[in-house]
Amino acid sequence: MQEAKDIGPDLYDSASVADSTTAGDFTPPQSASMADDFEDYLDSLSLDNKTAAPWPGNTYIIRDPDSQRQITLVRGQLRLAPHLGNQGGYHWECIEKDGWLGFRSPSDHLHIGHDNRRNFIASAKDHRPWEFFNTRAHPNGGHILLVVHGWQQWKMAISKDGRQLVETMDEGTAWEFVKVVSRFHH
Repeated sequence: MQEAKDIGPDLYDSASVADSTTAGDFTPPQSASMADDFEDYLDSLSLDNKTAAPWPGNTYIIRDPDSQRQITLVRGQLRLAPHLGNQGGYHWECIEKDGWLGFRSPSDHLHIGHDNRRNFIASAKDHRPWEFFNTRAHPNGGHILLVVHGWQQWKMAISKDGRQLVETMDEGTAWEFVKVVSRFHH
């Protein structure tokens, strides 16, 4: 298996990012080369690196291969957004508790979870049952994210507006987990 390349801070020009006090609320740089660099990085990965199952202790970009957008924390809201360079909010540490996976933002330690209205959110500081995930390999590549909903497991899917993440009993979205290797993590 090919080792994932570093897509950390050295790949993008950090001078183009405005400072902010809100997690994920940065001014995106206006460089087309940044998106090109990210696409070049993705193209350089072996299929195994883009479709590998998430594993505790690793950090990932969780990406929808169809829209090429990723799960991102934007102004405190969990959204599906295009790659915007190092603006933050799209790296997710995979953690484990009692055999359940969880995904935590390394910048503010908020966990992806779900609410009682079938929406996915990132507001909890602790990894509890509302933030517990399981994965299932999709036969066409990627992995389905599943959450406990009563005695059932429901899937994470993209909402009809294409920006939010919702729970569904239907097919769900097959996500790519792009492993991030950074000198600042682990």
